This record gives sequence, C-alpha cells and structure tokens, in this order.
Amino acid sequence: MRVRPELRHLFAAAFGLLVGSAASACGTDAVGIDACREIESARCEATQACGATEAEAMHCIDLYRDQCLHGLQSGQEPGADATARCVEAVHAVAACARAGAATMADCPAEPLVAAADPAAITPCVVIARKPEQLADCAFVAKPADTGTTTPSGNDAGDAAME
Repeated sequence: MRVRPELRHLFAAAFGLLVGSAASACGTDAVGIDACREIESARCEATQACGATEAEAMHCIDLYRDQCLHGLQSGQEPGADATARCVEAVHAVAACARAGAATMADCPAEPLVAAADPAAITPCVVIARKPEQLADCAFVAKPADTGTTTPSGNDAGDAAME
C-alpha cells in the first residue's frame, strides 16, 4: 500500500513534534547535582553509624545518584569548598554518633544553624533527615519565611535513626 505524499508529510511532522517535545521534556534546570551526590553519598555512608548495614548504605547511594538529578532543594550552587565543608560535617556527626552522642549538644565541634536546638536533635536525625540543620550544610534546603530552615527532601536512609 502506498501512502499519499500529503499523509507522509503529516506523519513526518507529527513525528518531529513528538521527538521535539520529548527532547524538551528531558531538559533540566537542576542546580548542584554534583554537590548533591557528594553530600548524599556521605550521608548514606554515615547511616552506618546509626545502625544501617553496608548494603543499605550502598542502596542509599545508588538511589540518591538518580535523585540528585533534581539538584539541591535550595536551587543554589554551593561550590566545591562549601560542599567539602558539608561532607566533612556529615562525617564528623557520624563520628559523634559512633561515639555514642545522645544529642548534638554532645557534638559541639559541629555547630548547628542558629534556629536549631542542639539538645533536641540527635546526630542520627541530622544524618538521616535534617542535614540542613548543620551550619556547614544549611545551603542544601530553602530557608523558610520565618528565618529557619525547612526539612530537606533528601532523606538518606529511611531507618528509624533517632
């Protein structure tokens, strides 16, 4: 069966629109993808200080490799120095957790943001759910209108880490 030239052109145009719209849907305006991956890898590894297994930490790293394609929640590119300070802070908090720190008050080497109460938050909660509470990691989340930070959408590990 032979397709009339007019239909062939319509099919070609429709195909072109389909490919064009699919290509534009793949675009991203994500910011801080590499920083996100570095920080999330550190957080995932740090979950082992809070009871996660090595396999769970590796699964977490794999998950966030893709999740970080959305970039940082804050939409800010932190730069290599800020990223390194945040990763170091996460490692330090993991060391506090391994040492048995009950709260972040027992981990004074890693200051929290001004609005956070170090006596009310555990190192494992910081690692698993609230890295933006660390002064060196505050850039990962958008600040709330009240001057405090919002919880990060990047929850390394889902185990109860309190």
